[in-house]
Amino acid sequence: MAIIPLYLPRDRLALESHFAALGIEDLRNRFCGSIRPEIVSQYIDQLSVTGVPTYGIFNPGHALVAVCQLGQSERDLEVGLTVLPTYRRQGLARALLSRSASYARARGLKALVIHCLADNTPMLSLARRIGMRVENSHGEVDGRLTLRAGTALDFWTEIAYDQEGIADSVMRSWQFAAQMVVGGVASIQGSGT
Repeated sequence: MAIIPLYLPRDRLALESHFAALGIEDLRNRFCGSIRPEIVSQYIDQLSVTGVPTYGIFNPGHALVAVCQLGQSERDLEVGLTVLPTYRRQGLARALLSRSASYARARGLKALVIHCLADNTPMLSLARRIGMRVENSHGEVDGRLTLRAGTALDFWTEIAYDQEGIADSVMRSWQFAAQMVVGGVASIQGSGT
């Protein structure tokens, strides 16, 4: 499964479906507290305004199963991750973190950072496995992974990642369109017209 850049409004329905498929506890972990559905909708609206990409991983059935939102400061890249329960422990979150690190290095950023609740065991476990320095403060945790300086190879690798993601995105769109056409033809034939 490829990591694909997500674009609004095209991928809005996929993002809404992804967040709707997460449980209350998953949403609490992702947004560091209880959250109402309308707040998730507002959050999705803001993704295209930031100018920083959101990446996703789709399954073969075109469902968005993992999402990585990025927030960029002057020196750091904050990462927010969600993976649907049936797709966890398959390396998707780690792959999204790796993609995020590539994005950050190519832009001269110094660190990947996370912010999560202190009881978000899956995120903290992942953060520690990749070598993040984790600091707990009043029920919340900040994790920081200092990145090596970017090189010309990082810059060119980032371009290759972007091209691969664009190609996968176009192919996914064409596959979806073909399924819609085939489904439309089948329904017309089934109706006897």
